[in-house]
Amino acid sequence: MASEPTAQTCPGCGTTVDTTEAEPLARIACPNCGKKVRVERSFDHFIVVETLGVGGMGTVYKARDTHLDRFVALKVLRTDLGAEEDYSSRLQQEARIAAAVNHPNVVQVFDSGTDHGQFYVVMELVDRGSLDDLMALQPRLSEKKVLETGIQVVKGLRAAHRRGLIHRDVKPANIMFVDEHAAKIGDFGLASTATQRWETDRVVWGTPHYVAPERLSNQPEDFRSDIYSLGA
Repeated sequence: MASEPTAQTCPGCGTTVDTTEAEPLARIACPNCGKKVRVERSFDHFIVVETLGVGGMGTVYKARDTHLDRFVALKVLRTDLGAEEDYSSRLQQEARIAAAVNHPNVVQVFDSGTDHGQFYVVMELVDRGSLDDLMALQPRLSEKKVLETGIQVVKGLRAAHRRGLIHRDVKPANIMFVDEHAAKIGDFGLASTATQRWETDRVVWGTPHYVAPERLSNQPEDFRSDIYSLGA
């Protein structure tokens, strides 16, 4: 699906600037006066406010839901990942399954859709940082913290597995904190379908330190693959 043209007016000279190919929140130069224009972008009724993180599958933004007047996390997939109609349908199906997982230790999926030619998923905003962030600040975590976090993530994975979901990308960046003690596992509904698509091209999708060995040898995966990654 091609993106519909988007444009903004340069605040410096009033020239219309084509922002169709630009990333949300990027700053591009006006072709007339050279002034930097910040790219404003909405995906349906979700207005992009801030970049939260960039990964292999796409970018996560903080966005405002104008219908419900609340902030959410908006994960926008790379254009090439959602371009095919069959693949987009599979992503929609995975998102629906993920939305059915309602558990205190799983980041809630609210909605999904396609706009500007890109598939997006709307999720609960959990903005107290990830385990990856915490590990960067504290190279050695206490045993209590590791056990406390690990047990909560296992509970979240168990709830998802009961719905038939295998995460396939359990890693510190996908373990989010609500506060000092409460952890949630996120990114369900995207990891499984995306990895399956890439691996049909004989490309192994995963984070080297955490990927389960059966994926490296193209063997079937089940819930134990997630447990392996969590242990790593």
